[in-house]
Amino acid sequence: MIIGIDLDNVVVNTTETVLNYLAERGAPRLTLNDMKVYWIEKNFPPEYSLLVAEAFESRRMWKNIQLIEGAKRYIKKLYDDGDEIYFVTSSLPENLDKKIKHLTRNLDFLPEDYIVNHTINIRKKQLLKLDILVDDCYDNLSGDKEYTSILFRYPWNRDVTREEDMWSASTWGEVYDCIKAIKKERARNERRLQYDQTK
Repeated sequence: MIIGIDLDNVVVNTTETVLNYLAERGAPRLTLNDMKVYWIEKNFPPEYSLLVAEAFESRRMWKNIQLIEGAKRYIKKLYDDGDEIYFVTSSLPENLDKKIKHLTRNLDFLPEDYIVNHTINIRKKQLLKLDILVDDCYDNLSGDKEYTSILFRYPWNRDVTREEDMWSASTWGEVYDCIKAIKKERARNERRLQYDQTK
């Protein structure tokens, strides 16, 4: 299967790191549980919008980014299962290189240049031809698309209810279980289609 995996808040802890960066510079100390909407700057008073933008441009902030618990283990399992993995992000060009370097260092089980050749920077993810997309932003998982969606749960998407063709997970173990279930469901549907065609 071709699996797209969002980077920020799915592979790496971007929002958590940005919140720490902002608090160190005088912004109100917020936690992930305080995030009511996906866009970080919309969770703060308007006077902090420039500081939020600065955080995303800061080398220090990017150096503090960590892999989310379980990400390395389960991405390796998917790769070992034979899945083709694409890292899909919507990043400023100057940040894309930082993300690729970070992944290359931390996902060292992947072949050389795999991450460079399997990272896609795109604003409208619905244009991608994937079997599955794992993302924490509901907007990337809804609408006219070809892939099955897995919503990585966070407080900013807690009100999203499961829709047809949308799964949800709160941990990487759950993401892996969803992917296995989607594979089984597709295999069952393909067998049913083949059976119907032989009638």
